[in-house]
Amino acid sequence: MLALLRAAKAYRERDWLMILVAFNHGLRASEVVSFTKDAVRDGFLTIQRLKGSLRTVQPLVEHAEPLLSERTALIDWAEKSSFNQPVFPVSRQHFWRIVQRAARTAQIPEHKAHPHILKHSIAMQTIHSAGIENVRQHLGHKSISSTGSYLKVTDADAARAIHKAINVPEETD
Repeated sequence: MLALLRAAKAYRERDWLMILVAFNHGLRASEVVSFTKDAVRDGFLTIQRLKGSLRTVQPLVEHAEPLLSERTALIDWAEKSSFNQPVFPVSRQHFWRIVQRAARTAQIPEHKAHPHILKHSIAMQTIHSAGIENVRQHLGHKSISSTGSYLKVTDADAARAIHKAINVPEETD
C-alpha cells in the first residue's frame, strides 16, 4: 500500500489522496469520485454507499506515517472544491487509470491494479483483528455475506490456525 501511495503522490497529490481515501474508507471508485464537500465535515466522512449498501459516517484518519494520514489533506481539498460539486471531479474511469498508473510505477501486478483492490485490501487487512461485523459496518455492507466474501483461507492456513487454537504442534516437512 505504501508503495502505491508513494507512486501516486509523486505524480500528483490529488491522486494520492483519492487512493488513500478509497483505501481508508473502503470506497468504490464511483463513491470516491462522487462525494461533495458537505460529506467532509467536523473531521468525518459521510458516504451514502452505492449498490444498496448502507450510509457510513467515519472519522478521517490521522496517522503517524504521513502517506497514511488523510485528515488535514482531505479537509483542505474539500474546502477548495465548489459547492455541490464532487471533491475529486474526475470520472470513475479516470480514477481507474490513476490507480493503474500508480500501480505500474509501484510495480504492483496488473491483476491487482484496479480501484476495487483498495476496498479488498482494507477488508483483508482488518477483518481478523477488527472482526467481520465491524468490517461489515465500515464497508457499508447490509449483509454479512457480502463481507464474508473477503474471508479467503487456504486449507493449510486453516489447519495451522486450528492446530494453534487447540495447542497441537505443527508438523514440519
